[in-house]
Amino acid sequence: MQNYLTKSIMALAFLTLVSVPLTVRAQTPALGMTIRVNPIAASPGGTVGVFAFVTNNTSSKVRQTVYITSLSACGTKTSLGYNKLVLNPGQTVQVTVSYPIPPDACLGLYTVSISAGTSGGGKNSTAAATSSASANLTVQ
Repeated sequence: MQNYLTKSIMALAFLTLVSVPLTVRAQTPALGMTIRVNPIAASPGGTVGVFAFVTNNTSSKVRQTVYITSLSACGTKTSLGYNKLVLNPGQTVQVTVSYPIPPDACLGLYTVSISAGTSGGGKNSTAAATSSASANLTVQ
């Protein structure tokens, strides 16, 4: 009976240790991104400027490729371009692109986005979770 009691206490102690929640630290994304369009409303056949800022939030040099895309009101995704960036710790760069709205574009709300995925491995690179930002454009 004493052996059973000892095993029960040991099992209870083990379960108590296993069930204690661990502290999880929230991390800021390796890349901070903002994006805007100017003007915020355009007509088919017009041109819109896309302005994005990308910030390295790490203490290491980061190599990333950022992609700028548009999703039309009709669901058509268009690549507006990409930039390969090398950012020092804390550095911010501006990425710009001119977005010609096709003459036959659907009318409605468009989402213009910038995104970056995981960087390649290298001596001075840092793997980053996918980061993105988006802005709205009205084609009327």
